[in-house]
Amino acid sequence: MMIGAVVGGLYFWGIDPLAKLGITAPAVHKDDTPPPPPPPSYVDFGLLIVPVIQDREVKKQAEMIVRLQVDPKDKEIVAKNLPRLQNAYLAEMMAYLSVNVREGQPLDIPAIRRRLVVSAEKTLGGPYIKDIAIENPNLK
Repeated sequence: MMIGAVVGGLYFWGIDPLAKLGITAPAVHKDDTPPPPPPPSYVDFGLLIVPVIQDREVKKQAEMIVRLQVDPKDKEIVAKNLPRLQNAYLAEMMAYLSVNVREGQPLDIPAIRRRLVVSAEKTLGGPYIKDIAIENPNLK
């Protein structure tokens, strides 16, 4: 019992008495946990300004900053196709907002995000965009 107390006390002070004697502890088998996922990679789309056309005239204007979350391997493909995405997003949002914007109602950001992701899949021909971050949505 005394030996156990001495060995425990030495471990407490940061001294490994078994290593001093040339005895090593058996290796502890660690779990095979997968590595953490890489941090998200974004392509900055920029400011999306959409005129809201109702009754054949521009009633309002929607503005939002859009960032596209992509896999790091797909970042270059999405960046090359930004002009196509700008055209597709503008057409999609003009059609959507002209029907769904009501006086005194805020923008429905989750619905806009879903529609932009679907529009990107149609435009790019595949699921290159994982998610879309919409910052500072404003309806003037």
